[in-house]
Amino acid sequence: MALSFFLLLILGHLIGDFVLQPYWLVLAKRKGWPGLAIHVGVVTFVTAILLSISAVPNWWVWVIVLFVGHLFIDQFRTFVFVDNSKGKGLLLLVLDQLAHLVLITLLSWWATGWTFSDLLILTTAAATNAQRMMAYLIGLAVLIGIAPVLEVETAVVALYVRGTNLSHTVQVDLMDRILGGIERVAATALGLIGYILLVPLMFIPRLGFMIYQGQAKGDPTPVIAKVVISLLTAIVVSYVLSFISPPVIF
Repeated sequence: MALSFFLLLILGHLIGDFVLQPYWLVLAKRKGWPGLAIHVGVVTFVTAILLSISAVPNWWVWVIVLFVGHLFIDQFRTFVFVDNSKGKGLLLLVLDQLAHLVLITLLSWWATGWTFSDLLILTTAAATNAQRMMAYLIGLAVLIGIAPVLEVETAVVALYVRGTNLSHTVQVDLMDRILGGIERVAATALGLIGYILLVPLMFIPRLGFMIYQGQAKGDPTPVIAKVVISLLTAIVVSYVLSFISPPVIF
């Protein structure tokens, strides 16, 4: 129960904080409390749906605590740390997510007695099919949700190093998000089934598309940064999932 509770909190967070956060909501929450409340409400609602199917008693109490905690953390990004210049967005993103991980860890510990050592269960036969499924869904959320944001923020840092300073929030291109998600999922799948040598080929189509779009015109640094981050994300996710047996879907 403890491991499942933690995995559900992580999955709910990734879906609400990344997958279901469009660019307009990113801008809205940066403008003040209304947008921020909507964003935190989405994260909490998704997590509540997931926890409602768990066996944790009084799960709704922890959902309320999660809402308050998430709101508290995110208000710093809205009202305190608002300077995105000099590539600070990447650092602020990392610190923000670390704070959320601490919150989820504490909630899991308070609610179920969960500890990080419980994650080792996923590498053994004791892991349930549902737990393995959650782990793979978390990996999928990282590939299609977190990676595009990391790409953009890393590209902004790379541009700053090259002498171009962007202080505004940069939108993730829709086609970039779609093609990037496809390439990372395909690369991760190939890595998991042992076709390592084919993994680099998955990144060629989007690279060609970005060059065709003119993203590499003048300064190819952002394009290189995106491809590198995309590749590294796929490698890390496939490596972690390689320790976990695939869930039985049918």
